[in-house]
Formats: sequence, structure tokens, C-alpha cells
Amino acid sequence: MGIFDKFRKPKEESTSTSAYDNIVPMPTAVPDPKETQDTPMILGFALLSSETCDWSSFIDNLHKDAEITIETQPSDENIVFEVEGMRVIVAHMPAPIPNREVEECCKYNLLWPEAEQVVATHRSHVIVSVSGAPNPIAGHLLFTQVVSSMMQVKEALAFYMAPMVVSAESYVESAQMLKEEELPVQLWVFIGLYQDEQGRCSYTRGLQHFGKYEIEIIHSEHSLSDVFEFTMMIVDYVISYDVTLQHGETIGFSEEQRLSLTLSPGVAVENESIKIGY
Repeated sequence: MGIFDKFRKPKEESTSTSAYDNIVPMPTAVPDPKETQDTPMILGFALLSSETCDWSSFIDNLHKDAEITIETQPSDENIVFEVEGMRVIVAHMPAPIPNREVEECCKYNLLWPEAEQVVATHRSHVIVSVSGAPNPIAGHLLFTQVVSSMMQVKEALAFYMAPMVVSAESYVESAQMLKEEELPVQLWVFIGLYQDEQGRCSYTRGLQHFGKYEIEIIHSEHSLSDVFEFTMMIVDYVISYDVTLQHGETIGFSEEQRLSLTLSPGVAVENESIKIGY
């Protein structure tokens, strides 16, 4: 079974329970009426501790984990191949990402305190891109498998997709969710946290790749950990069920909970975002 086959089973055939069975749209969350849209290219970077890339290990990992076989050998530090009509380019750059770009993003990644210290040692990087996907989830599934295979080579330090910085070990661990037929949305959407005198706040970066508005929680009375977990659950719900949150409506995890949804200019993100009154 390929990595895409397991996600093709109609939802009504699934017998597993979901953490979102109790989510109550009021009538808050409705399917996106757009059936087709151009899926943008997915692009990210693998940071390596050496100036060379272990292509042999990467190719072996991809075959073992994703049942993807690469017939051709790397040419000029590049591998180009296709999977179910999607084009994958894996390109090694024998130099660090310049201008401390990754190191500067580490301050936003509160879940990995040692990030800056680790990524500062990278000596080269690999650019991974997936284009031509029939839909965002298909593209991200393939992208995750390719990156996870690169993250398993001995020299791998971290994955970078601004502003997200994830350790190689954490990326591979989260990618294992695919084997349980779950979507590792934490690898696809960044959740930022901050607080000020008026409360705790969160914001997302990456939901636009799925044709959705970014989400923000502004000045919540809940703890930062609760705000993070709640935001992650909403992100998972939106992506897994292809939901579009609507301005002026409400959403809740029970019949009693009704959290307001407001579409307005972003506070911590560009363009408009959906604010959830949590």
C-alpha cells in the first residue's frame, strides 16, 4: 500500500474515533465550496552537518519508508523524480543558508529551546520541493515522506520552512503518524505564541497553503499551553476535514461552547485572519 492509498478510504468507512467527534459547528464550519484550485509548490530545507549529502541513504530510506523507488542517480547534486504525477526536486547546496536566516527564526520556535545552537552548526542544506499536486494534502503527504527520508541520514540536523524549525528527530517522529493514517499537521502549519499585558496569543503560518485563512487567538485568559493545544486542534480539524471557518459564526467542542469567529486584518500575520474568541 502506497502512502496515498491509506488516505483515500472514504471517511464513512472509518471505524476509528476522532477527537473532533464532539466539535459542534453552530453552523460555524462548512466545507470549502471550491472543488478545484491550483496547488502551490511546497518548499522546505533540510539542514546538514556536513558539506556533502548521503544520497545513497536518502534513496534507501525513501524506498523503505514510502515504497518510492528512484532509478536514476543524482546529477550535479540534484535528484528529480515524479510520484503519481507530482514532480519532486531534491537539490543539495554545499553551503549554509546565508545571513543567519534560520538562526533568526529559532526564537519563534519555543518547543525547541536548543534550536539556534544546533542549526548554527549546519554546513550545507538540501532544498526539497513538490509541485503539480492534485490537492494540498496529496502534495504535503509526498513532501513529508521525502523530507523524513532526508531527515534520517546521519548528517541531518533540522528541517526549516520559515518560520518553522524542527529537529531531525522530531520531524521523523511526527512523520510516523502517516503509518497510523493520521496527518502530521504540526509539520505543515507553524503555530506561534506570544503574550502581552492583555493576555496570551497564538497565530498560524501555513494554512494559506490549504486555501484557508490563517487563524489567530488574541488576548486569551487561558495559559499559553492551552492556547497552543487549542489552536493545534483547530488546525488539525480544518485540514483533516477540509473546513472553512466563516466570519460571524461560532464553533465549539460541546453544545454549550460557542466561540466567536471574526475575519479581520491580521495582528501577527499578513492579510486577513480568522480570530477565534477563546
